Amino acid sequence: MLATALPCFTRACPPCPGALDGNRCTVERCDDAHRVLESMQLIRLGARASLVCMLTGLARKTVKRMYLEYHGRPSPAGQLPFSDAWLLENDQRLFQVMLIWHLYRRLNRPECSPARILINVFEVYTQLTRNPLLDLARTAFVFQRFTAGLWNEHRCSFCEMAFPAPAESSHTTCPGCHLYFRYRCPHCGLSQSPKGRGIRQKVCMQCGGALD
Repeated sequence: MLATALPCFTRACPPCPGALDGNRCTVERCDDAHRVLESMQLIRLGARASLVCMLTGLARKTVKRMYLEYHGRPSPAGQLPFSDAWLLENDQRLFQVMLIWHLYRRLNRPECSPARILINVFEVYTQLTRNPLLDLARTAFVFQRFTAGLWNEHRCSFCEMAFPAPAESSHTTCPGCHLYFRYRCPHCGLSQSPKGRGIRQKVCMQCGGALD
């Protein structure tokens, strides 16, 4: 009799609405389970306990115990970066920031939690990038710059692609084009031979345009 009742019980209980796409459920216990799962995924990706607590809302004592059980060592102390100087000093880092920004725009959905959005973006970013320069904490910091309005959308004057930059920035060249024109004239497209030493060439030998 129990064997015949089980299929009816299974059909009577609808599946969790967040079971397929990882969204939050309105049931309290199910929501707690999702937060624990997201915390473990963040810890696996390299997040410190402070970042996990900020994103999931779990108690710090609980997250520290989860971190210790997963890594076998206590979570290191530290907070998120507070300055974007490290990102702005390197074109390769800015190019990967642009990639993260486009992924954030594509994967940011209102039904997903901030932790789930960060997990999805960071996993796709590490899969697309051969040499990721930004860890999970830097990626979360990039999100903060976007949501706080400190970085805005700019339009590249060469490829017309949207790229993120500080709100007060006057740059009109995206990081991709900036890397491309490092060894190519932006006016005529002539390839410029790289120089390992000495003063860098500032004028194109063909059209006479400025290379800086």
